[in-house]
Amino acid sequence: MIFMEKVRAMTRPTKLASATKNYNLLMRQRTWEILSRKSDELTHITNQQVSAADIIRLCIDMHMEKTCDEIERRFRAQRYG
Repeated sequence: MIFMEKVRAMTRPTKLASATKNYNLLMRQRTWEILSRKSDELTHITNQQVSAADIIRLCIDMHMEKTCDEIERRFRAQRYG
């Protein structure tokens, strides 16, 4: 008789309490490799799932305004410079 071990899959936790929007993101392979490695490291350190998406969301939240300002600055310099 073969005994089958019951495997419990980790359920996907609810990460955002507010309304959300999906976005498909194209990135360089090297960037993905870094995100994946950091995700694994942070999951191990915190003993909680830290996904690549968690890292991406936090990066966006922390840097969006500065990044948009830089894009606008470069556009104006190109247009009027």
